[in-house]
Amino acid sequence: MNQRRQQIVRAAYQLIVDKGLEGFRIRDVAAKVAINTATLHYYFPTKETLIQGVVLYLIEELKRPLVPKRKEPFTASEKLQLEFRDVGVRIREAPDQLLVLNELAIRSWRDPAIARILAHLDELWRGHLSSILKQGIAEGEFRSDLNVVQTANSIMTQLRGLGLQVKLHPEQMERLVKQIAVQTSHWVMGGKPSNK
Repeated sequence: MNQRRQQIVRAAYQLIVDKGLEGFRIRDVAAKVAINTATLHYYFPTKETLIQGVVLYLIEELKRPLVPKRKEPFTASEKLQLEFRDVGVRIREAPDQLLVLNELAIRSWRDPAIARILAHLDELWRGHLSSILKQGIAEGEFRSDLNVVQTANSIMTQLRGLGLQVKLHPEQMERLVKQIAVQTSHWVMGGKPSNK
């Protein structure tokens, strides 16, 4: 993506953070990057294509881990704990990502193009979680009777729900993330004691 397109997308992203999609205006994006609307339309012909650009930018930001990872291999339970820690860190350090994601999720009900992009993002996330669950089953760490897809969907729903709690005090959020992580570990391990 060229530099001007990146500036426009970042400005649009920030305006969604500040005003939501209902207050999102093309002329405000153009003003924020000091160009006229005709120039903006050269890069993004419609408001929808600009919003799709924001979605793609957000996907790249969400792929970037906020929790530092060590180099050695992780067990499945360690990978699963990292998923919860990453959401907790995102809520604390990058709440704008979750705010924009929530705005886009609501918009996707009325916008099939955004719905398709978010569905693709969900498939990637589901695949990632499924690989962790399959690893845990193969290692004998997780229950062998887990329905991998249903369990991944349940974990996604829990983590997505945490993203709606951005107004909680950080200590409350930390406790909530830990509680859900412990409950999920207990569930997937079938009551086996964790070595954590």
